[in-house]
Amino acid sequence: MKSTTTQNQERTYSGIAITERTAQRRQAFIDAGIELFGTSGYQATNMRTLVAATGLTNRYFYESFDNMEALLIACYEHLIERFKEQLTEQLESAENTSEAKIRAGVSCFFAAMSDNHFARITHSEVLGVSPQVDKVYHRHMSEFASLMMSYLIVSDRQEQSAMMPYVGAGLIGAIMHSGIAWARQRNNVPVSVAIEATVNIFIGTFKEIQPQ
Repeated sequence: MKSTTTQNQERTYSGIAITERTAQRRQAFIDAGIELFGTSGYQATNMRTLVAATGLTNRYFYESFDNMEALLIACYEHLIERFKEQLTEQLESAENTSEAKIRAGVSCFFAAMSDNHFARITHSEVLGVSPQVDKVYHRHMSEFASLMMSYLIVSDRQEQSAMMPYVGAGLIGAIMHSGIAWARQRNNVPVSVAIEATVNIFIGTFKEIQPQ
């Protein structure tokens, strides 16, 4: 039977737990993936450029990921989860009116889209890669819609409640396409213009469905 001292030595290396070092290496690959996918693109990134960016080896890559597609999903989810945390904070701190919540959510989205890496990975590089990546993408977009809608004041009438998932999906589609359009023209169009246009789409819709 191994002694406690031996077990502790096996669990740490240079004072850092093995699991922590594994997590650090995994994050290093995610950080490098975000940089490479967000600049060169997913299809242009290979294992050689990835390991060169991290200073690690192939062996450490496969310690955390099955393939490059798995890394793309991890990079996408890292960016989206961070965005949803920021979105929740903005929605919770906004004044408790539909217009204030809408403006806070839309502004948060465009702030995220001002990051080239976020915009490219979440709205371009993940599209059409595989059914598995598509599944992850659509799940997060559905969660984005549900999160936005959960903070808005709407009618509880049955027929309108039944419409809400579709209203949410449509509005999130609108905000995404507005964000993509602005990202392509950001050097020529102030973000305030894009935010105001998108907010107007939301407000116009909610004037029809919010409680009177």
